Amino acid sequence: MRTGAFQAGTLVRQPRIAPSRAVIQTFAIVAIAAVATSCGADRSEPPGGRFLVYARHLNSNRQAIWITQLDGTHPRLLVRQGIFGALSPDGRWVAYNRCLASREKCQTGNAPFALFLIATSGGKPRLLARSTSSPGWSPRSDRIVALRKNTLVSLDLDGNSSVLEQSPATAGWSFSPDGNWLVYAKARPHTKCDSDLFIVRASGGEERRLTRGRDIFPVWGRNWIAFSRYPKTCAYARRIWRIRPDGSEAQPVTGTPPSGSYAQGAYYGFDPIEWAPNERTLLAGLATEWGAEAIRVDVETGAFRRLSGYALDLSRDGRFALVDSGGAEGPDTIAAVTVADGRRRVLAHGDVAFPSWNR
Repeated sequence: MRTGAFQAGTLVRQPRIAPSRAVIQTFAIVAIAAVATSCGADRSEPPGGRFLVYARHLNSNRQAIWITQLDGTHPRLLVRQGIFGALSPDGRWVAYNRCLASREKCQTGNAPFALFLIATSGGKPRLLARSTSSPGWSPRSDRIVALRKNTLVSLDLDGNSSVLEQSPATAGWSFSPDGNWLVYAKARPHTKCDSDLFIVRASGGEERRLTRGRDIFPVWGRNWIAFSRYPKTCAYARRIWRIRPDGSEAQPVTGTPPSGSYAQGAYYGFDPIEWAPNERTLLAGLATEWGAEAIRVDVETGAFRRLSGYALDLSRDGRFALVDSGGAEGPDTIAAVTVADGRRRVLAHGDVAFPSWNR
């Protein structure tokens, strides 16, 4: 799946800025000082499972990450003062951010923060890396790629890291299905929208250029890599393209995004979120200032059908989309939407945000 970036700053309810890993950008970490234990080769493996995690009670003394069953039942507090939880595919771990200063300093947006790891069964969290955010899990659950002060880094679960890309202009990344490789987008300096895709080993090494264009937000499937491409004018009219991992057969998937009365001038383009297993359909989004409005794209025809909410993730069988809605000034709703017919099941409602699942 695609991973994007969160940026440190003051935590307030803000629009979902399209897109990010799950489509939300520019939030910050508000919390109380953290105490974590280091861990080495004696790290034990906790039990796995299928879960949903999300943050509750943002910007308050009760801020915490909660964990539930996939259907939203049996919620329990996992860790206090955490935010931006990312659940590992095997369901053993949650990576999350936490501020390392007083509440007052955290609210300024300039406080130090760090990436922590906690077992889904609970227990003591442990520090993985300081000044590191936007964690994205390898499909094998053995590695995390994240941003450290705008540098793209790869971390094993003991916190050992390697730099994948030093450029601060990284616009999304995605693991290969086997977890061995990473595709990421890097903007070219001193241009308006020129950006290229590169492939590198997930553990680090020499990069290989995949495209040269105006390309961002890659999503790696079984046989194809989907991505967004700006038009030559750099206008907000991104289309979804696809390309083979060897760089061959680059081709558009969607047409130009809707405009006029349908879009009311509010759409920035199409952005991929996740491939279905058969690669016949894509969970994608119509990018707006509030987030990526969830759509189902037929890859062969380019036709799309609206779902409800803002697209965040797709279940591994391709049947259900994780979406959220609301939240800017009022309560947020986290839901699972059936991709085939748009049926919606609410998983959590109220002061909830930033969900992650491994369905």
